[in-house]
Amino acid sequence: MSRTDMDELFGRKWALITGASSGFGADFARQLAARGANLVLTARTESKLRALGEELSRKHGIEHRVIAQDLSAPGGALALSDSALALGIEIEHVINNAGFGQGGAFVDASAERSAEMVRLNCEALTVITARLLPPMVSRDRGGFLQVASVAGFQPTPFISVYGATKAYVVSFTAGLAEELRGSRVRMCALCPGPVETGFQAAAGVQIAPAQRASVLTSEETVRRGLEAYARGQVVYVPGVVNKFGGLAAKVLPRMVTARAAAGVMKDRGRG
Repeated sequence: MSRTDMDELFGRKWALITGASSGFGADFARQLAARGANLVLTARTESKLRALGEELSRKHGIEHRVIAQDLSAPGGALALSDSALALGIEIEHVINNAGFGQGGAFVDASAERSAEMVRLNCEALTVITARLLPPMVSRDRGGFLQVASVAGFQPTPFISVYGATKAYVVSFTAGLAEELRGSRVRMCALCPGPVETGFQAAAGVQIAPAQRASVLTSEETVRRGLEAYARGQVVYVPGVVNKFGGLAAKVLPRMVTARAAAGVMKDRGRG
């Protein structure tokens, strides 16, 4: 899709971005604002969201709204959805980016922290989609870019809950895309490999030496993801090495890929 087509898709349309205060979320905000999109920015820290929104409004002349909300809290996604709908604007695009991971053996993990991960990575994304999709279907335009991961293509020992949540995102997105076939509502799962963001520090894991060849920057990952969304691609894996890994996960026996993933995670100091 040409830059002109991309600008037409996003320009002066409203886009809601979860987890917008840092990492992928902030880069989605910057790149969408550069294409003329108005932004609804949401994350937990209001001061960061306001600073980013004001910066992008000054630089690109776009409008922005801020909703501070903890999506990992019970009822957080419903509260956000209600707040977004109450703004009285047509939200054309949703970037469901908020999420986190946690490294280590599951037996050593906090049950509460694991539940919080499932609530944010799966439940919040589902609730937001359920609340904001119907208006798009009624208008027959718009869509969701759901941030998943290559970890969703195979079992992921030592980040087992995280990988399982991302498998849910991939399956959920692909299922909805088929339900929406024939409409002009997009549904895309972006499945990045390892990327240098604050995710690794928060999850307590490191990018293994064996993974370095597949590392893309956050900015490049976001750019490619938006292009795939604009093309109408349903499941998109950025990077040749990551695509190969995703293909291998489809054709190799599940326990083979689980053993290989365990080896990688041990290389990250988590085995």
